[in-house]
Amino acid sequence: MKVLCALDGSKHSRWVVDVLKRVPFPEGSSLLLVHVLDRARLRLPKDAGGLAQGAMKRAQIMAEEIGRGLLERTRGVLRSVWSAVDCRIIRGHPAEAIVRTADKHKADLIVMGSRGLTDVRAFLLGSVSRKVVMHAGCPVLLIKKHVPVFRRIVVAMDGSKDAWASVEYLLKLPLPEPADITVVSVVPPLPIDAIEAPQSLASFLEQLRTPLLKKARAVATQAAERIQKAGFEARIAVVHGHPSHEIVKVAEAERADLVVVGSRGLTGTSRFLLGSVSDGIIKYAPCAVLVFRR
Repeated sequence: MKVLCALDGSKHSRWVVDVLKRVPFPEGSSLLLVHVLDRARLRLPKDAGGLAQGAMKRAQIMAEEIGRGLLERTRGVLRSVWSAVDCRIIRGHPAEAIVRTADKHKADLIVMGSRGLTDVRAFLLGSVSRKVVMHAGCPVLLIKKHVPVFRRIVVAMDGSKDAWASVEYLLKLPLPEPADITVVSVVPPLPIDAIEAPQSLASFLEQLRTPLLKKARAVATQAAERIQKAGFEARIAVVHGHPSHEIVKVAEAERADLVVVGSRGLTGTSRFLLGSVSDGIIKYAPCAVLVFRR
């Protein structure tokens, strides 16, 4: 497995490093550590004076030295548990540079920190990490808090090809033997649910929901059986409501360490649209999020 890890020196980056140190990735896996120098932030207007331009050049040199130091220190920490660790300074807009490097490296997984909605520094969700998830050609693991091991896992299942592929991908990861996995399947609201329907329509709505609930339970059960066959504990949760809200609620109730969601699903446009399901999960989940993309 080829893993690319983006580091920015924040506490979230330190949590990422801890995951890479503690989680035993498959034997022979390689790790590429990258630090992005954002050229837009290290540039002055052309009419800036000579003193300012000189100061900016020194700032550019200092930023690169700091980045290289961060990468080398991290490589020293991880060298004992990874067979191959490489470091690289990359330049450009952070999200574009990370995705471009992952594509060139043919990465199987991108791992990076996510600061969330209340922190406007560096890796702002909705900026770098959100754009990486949106454009990456491989799964992206976002670390949102310090977690020693992914022991409690919630898997979103809608029966789509990507959802099934995300289960298979999860089972290839080095999960702890006592991992506790909850497969959650959500029945989205019917368009009529938003309307105050008369009581006389209650039985009609129930007739509509029943086959949807039956299908949701069936796909969740099939996924749980696949996980159990791989040797892990698995149970199902079938809920009704907006998918991202309900998946986050299950993650909170289960005190999950990780939520796994496919980037494509059955949402009408052939994908779990960022801005709807997967976007809501990466914004509001109380734990790490693995967004799977084939």
